[in-house]
Amino acid sequence: MTETVSPRRLRAIFALFACATLLLTLRVGYWQTLGRGELLESATDQVRSDLVLAAQRGVIRDRSGALLATTVPLRSLYAIPKRIGDHEARASASAKLAPLLGTTSDAVLAALESGAEWLYLRRRLPEDTSRAIESLAIPGLGFESEPKRLYPNDTIGAHVLGFVNDDGLGQYGIEGKYDPVLRGIPGRLVVERDPRDRDLAVGLRTARAPLDGADLDLTIDLVIQTSVERWLREAMQKEKATSGTAIVLDPRDGAVLALASYPTYDPAAVARSDPQALMDRAVSWTYEPGSTMKAFTIAAAIDQHVVTPNTTYDDKGYAIIGGRRLSNALGKAYGISTVTQILEHSANAGAVFVGQRLGAEQLRSYLLGFGFGAPTAIDVSAEATGDVRPLAEWYPVDLGTISFGQGIAVTPIQLAAAYAAIANGGTLYRPYVVATRRDADGEHRTAPVAVRRPITAETAATLRTMLTSTVDNGIANGASIPRFSVAGKTGTAQIPSDDGRYLDDAYVSSFAGFVPANDPRFVVVLVLERPESRLLGTVTAMNAFRGIALDALRTARVQPDRP
Repeated sequence: MTETVSPRRLRAIFALFACATLLLTLRVGYWQTLGRGELLESATDQVRSDLVLAAQRGVIRDRSGALLATTVPLRSLYAIPKRIGDHEARASASAKLAPLLGTTSDAVLAALESGAEWLYLRRRLPEDTSRAIESLAIPGLGFESEPKRLYPNDTIGAHVLGFVNDDGLGQYGIEGKYDPVLRGIPGRLVVERDPRDRDLAVGLRTARAPLDGADLDLTIDLVIQTSVERWLREAMQKEKATSGTAIVLDPRDGAVLALASYPTYDPAAVARSDPQALMDRAVSWTYEPGSTMKAFTIAAAIDQHVVTPNTTYDDKGYAIIGGRRLSNALGKAYGISTVTQILEHSANAGAVFVGQRLGAEQLRSYLLGFGFGAPTAIDVSAEATGDVRPLAEWYPVDLGTISFGQGIAVTPIQLAAAYAAIANGGTLYRPYVVATRRDADGEHRTAPVAVRRPITAETAATLRTMLTSTVDNGIANGASIPRFSVAGKTGTAQIPSDDGRYLDDAYVSSFAGFVPANDPRFVVVLVLERPESRLLGTVTAMNAFRGIALDALRTARVQPDRP
């Protein structure tokens, strides 16, 4: 007996097929109209390859054209563990690779058996190492070309230059500050490929060429930079100091000729460096400067006509201010003394005398005018601001302590720029490191920036004479250079503790000065943190200053200005 289908079931089946046909028709219609672009894009993506074309990072040179940083292509070794084979094959490969990679076979094997489908074993290998690994013909290994930043002078200028990390990003120094300029803009290449992933000769091919990074010429003089690092290193080793820094400026326009910090690091091997060594103490470290600040207290008072170089006071070895007794070093009394002799003797009591004549409001105003308490805007990364507290936060005794450089925080670059203002006739210039930028649009020179005039030319000339006398006749005689006039001032400051007091027998020793004093070409600032000789650390600082200044004078072929 034949089984018949009920009319109700036939209608249901017919309705089901009708709905399916309608849905299919709507779907096809959508892909042919509204979804056409999406479908084409998806299909195109399967046959096109979009490649990034790396831009060449810019070259960095010194003021004379000496190469400081450049980029070369190196090969990075990668592995696809599954293609190497089983555990035994991976162990064999690890044993062969370990001596070439400078590691253990266990470390290589652990990487290969980490579960990763693809991984770097070592990035940016030397070419001879790459060739040796290539000759092993181990399956599952391959190379990828990557740019490597090279620094031909090793650690020289490390804190000025900074470094480039594995992702190609500039860090610290010029590499960090000018990273967008140096890095350039990547290009793009789009090609059509066949099902075997081969380029189609007649396929679509579009490209946007990469825009290479700009080349930079610095104000740095490699010869002077090398000298500064040598003298700073010797001073640090002699004093077993915690840290130190040295700066050389051209006072005529603020150009930085040398900038060094210690401890230092190798910018080509940052991973092996102490993180503390990455800090550029010339711009990122703040400290209480001590007696190097007396020059600015006296400059302000002379500029305000409240004292002259020959104004006298009775130095009893101490001064009372705000109910506090502030003493000279070792409590030494100098009797009737002139303001010039305050600098020659580095008398704290004398600085307090001048500060009281000037007043707290005027003192703070001049300190700000000389650039303290604000960034200099130097074109390197991570500059600190220092600290000149608001007047409302000053206690009566602060007028005295700040007059001789305690209770105020500065950076070495601020101090150098301020001494340059005295040296050049009273103009505060913004320090700068990049002299010229060259890109596709041509050459762009950095114009020196005169920030302000904190003191008159007459006051600056008077301070130059007084600071010259400080070296010729005073406590800074250790900085004198035969046949050259030298102006400058020592600085010794206690280091503040976390509880707001000062540490016992822990000091910062420094010297700030310029040569030749009669027509200054170089400002040199050198600072040592926690020298082993404590109060005598300025002797080492002066010796290093003298060596740096003499090398700079010889490099620039500056003629002696004294018989």
